[in-house]
Amino acid sequence: MILLRTIKEEVIINNIKNIMKTNDVILVVKDNAYGFGICYMVHIAKKLNIKKFAVKSISEGIFLRSLYVESEILLLGKTKASELSFIKKYQLIPTINDYDDYLLFKEQNIGCHLGIDTGMNRFGMKSGYLAIINDGIVKGIYSHCYDSNNKQKIKFMEELSKNYLKPLHIGGSIAYKQTTATLRVGKMLYENALYFYGHIVNIKELKEEETVGYDGVYQASRPTKIGVCDIGYADGLHLYFNGRVHIRQGFYSVVGRCCMDHCFILIDDHVKIGDEVEFFGNTIAEDEFIKYNQMTKYEMFLQINHQPLTN
Repeated sequence: MILLRTIKEEVIINNIKNIMKTNDVILVVKDNAYGFGICYMVHIAKKLNIKKFAVKSISEGIFLRSLYVESEILLLGKTKASELSFIKKYQLIPTINDYDDYLLFKEQNIGCHLGIDTGMNRFGMKSGYLAIINDGIVKGIYSHCYDSNNKQKIKFMEELSKNYLKPLHIGGSIAYKQTTATLRVGKMLYENALYFYGHIVNIKELKEEETVGYDGVYQASRPTKIGVCDIGYADGLHLYFNGRVHIRQGFYSVVGRCCMDHCFILIDDHVKIGDEVEFFGNTIAEDEFIKYNQMTKYEMFLQINHQPLTN
């Protein structure tokens, strides 16, 4: 059994506790909790007595309800008329993203939250929301922070909440420490909680000018020893990942173009077949891996987390 990743529960719990020192939280668990698992995050939420969640789809909401009967579950994005029966049955909270949504929920007397677009132009109302914000079906309002220019947007939402006496939550980990409103957080929950590693499965001796891997991208300038690791682009590596890894007590460079299931590492005589290869975790920072892997943290979570814990 070759372990590909480890999730550190204590890190996730500590991340959440740090947010809870200053804000109430809504845990964003869309896309199976960024790959960490809705079941797993419900397990943690119950430990911390957290009952508020945000999901992307009806199916995620129904599944979460089956795990946590007492929870409050917000549906992000658009809702179809055909989904209203499920919203009622499973007591989900849909979002008003436009006036048609409002009319739909008003007709069915469904409690909802009002999404307000402050510039991201993804979902939420950009205008016309003052005509419906006082309606009794509107149980809360929210927006999303999407860049570093948040001060005025947050102030605007806070004033709106105060003036219309509607509970407010702000989305985006970037809003942390910028407001006392409830935070709707995803990425921040999972930072530094994922450890990613593989193993050396073969060792090759290269002569001067010999190449390794597809297209011979790397050519040895002198006699060289290569460790073949069981991690490739199917596991979350970029095709041309050029960062370092940690093996035993040392750091080693990944070279060449990786394969679907393997990559190539410049090693020395200290490295043996079967040795663990850390891409990030105890020694190498998550952010360093992301930099050299040419992807965002969101992509990294989803790419690596789609793999099983064992292989």
